[in-house]
Amino acid sequence: MPVTPASGRPETTHRLASHTAGTHTRQRTEISFSIVPRFSLSTLTVVGGDLCSPPSLTSGRMTLRRRQKEPFWLPLLLEGCRMAAEFPPHCRLALPVETPEAFPVDLLDHLVTALSDQQLPASKLDLEFTEASLAVDSDVLIYSLAALRDAGVGLVLSGFGTGLTSLSLLRDRTLSGLLTDVKLDRHLFCHDDPTHLQAGQSIARAVVQLGIDFGLNTRAEGVDTAEILHFLQTIQCQEGRGNMLGKPQSPIDFLKDQKTDRSVARKRKRAS
Repeated sequence: MPVTPASGRPETTHRLASHTAGTHTRQRTEISFSIVPRFSLSTLTVVGGDLCSPPSLTSGRMTLRRRQKEPFWLPLLLEGCRMAAEFPPHCRLALPVETPEAFPVDLLDHLVTALSDQQLPASKLDLEFTEASLAVDSDVLIYSLAALRDAGVGLVLSGFGTGLTSLSLLRDRTLSGLLTDVKLDRHLFCHDDPTHLQAGQSIARAVVQLGIDFGLNTRAEGVDTAEILHFLQTIQCQEGRGNMLGKPQSPIDFLKDQKTDRSVARKRKRAS
């Protein structure tokens, strides 16, 4: 796969420097990323983290894109690869690839460059895509997803349960081997209306069962109460994140906690 570094890539440091397209002017943008720890719902141990961008980056998305002429997801991809290189072996980092509609044609080139720069195995990453970016069949989409899957990248359909949700799309992408995970949105099991809550829980249960039948990993966001945790454990959802499990952390604090947990686990193993 040819790799052509994109002109004007942001540097992968905590303080990202983005180059204005077509000039040599450098504009500094302060970006404070956070990581939401993701847990196994059966063992309640950390298995990874979800990278989140600050509201300032999201709110300035269109301005930044016009000024820089680069995709909004690129800074997250570059910084995410840098962070994932420091993750412990058992943890994977999930990165949101937010696109307005079509699958990004330049994603593979940017990813290969970032992996090479950080000497990072692709298996340390999960890429999250919205339903809109996966819905339209195209050669670029099929080739890119297959190449990412073969390299070991996790492919996650995120936000399942928001807006118009298609079980047929989930089924088709799963059966064709172009998805490895699906992330259930909190609206499926967090609702004040009992009728809507029951319907959402039924959808969540059906998706998890599809995952069990076809080898699709299931994860959930919005695990904020003991009741939600119990429901997800009951239907055998595999992973989750939320206030009941762990709150967003700075990358430094996340790595520090994982290092401490591994040290405690080693001491317990020696003692036994």
